Amino acid sequence: MGEIAEYFKRERYITRRLSLLVLGGTAILLPVALNVARGHLPAMALPYAVVGVVLGVAAAVVLIVRRANVRYPRSASSDELPLDDATSRKLRRRILLLKGFVAVYAFIMVSIIVHMHRGEWPGVLGAGVVIVIMEVALIKAIRRLDLKVKAGARLLRNTFGS
Repeated sequence: MGEIAEYFKRERYITRRLSLLVLGGTAILLPVALNVARGHLPAMALPYAVVGVVLGVAAAVVLIVRRANVRYPRSASSDELPLDDATSRKLRRRILLLKGFVAVYAFIMVSIIVHMHRGEWPGVLGAGVVIVIMEVALIKAIRRLDLKVKAGARLLRNTFGS
């Protein structure tokens, strides 16, 4: 069960830092957008600010994930222990939450496809690529957690003989 505990610690570490990152990006883009709307900055400042924030966020995400992997290394051994009820419920809730995000991103993808038909290609195409990458990552995470829950339940049945 050490691997599962480390998974939740790693996830908490990454989530907190990504939340701060989103807050920081908003704190940069909001004043720029407001100043462009008021006419204090030229209109070209907004695309440059967006590109700068996107590149900064991409670099920060890579650093955050690397630090998380150093701080909470994945165990080489697959400590296949039966999952207790609390951990199993926690993992099932996480799977349900991730499935909800998959549904939200699928809805956004449909919206992107509608906007592509209107001829708004450049920005919408970039957003579509990001959404597809997020969908793939979420589906992989759901499969990994689902396999972990099934393996833990199987081991629990085999250990206690149901």
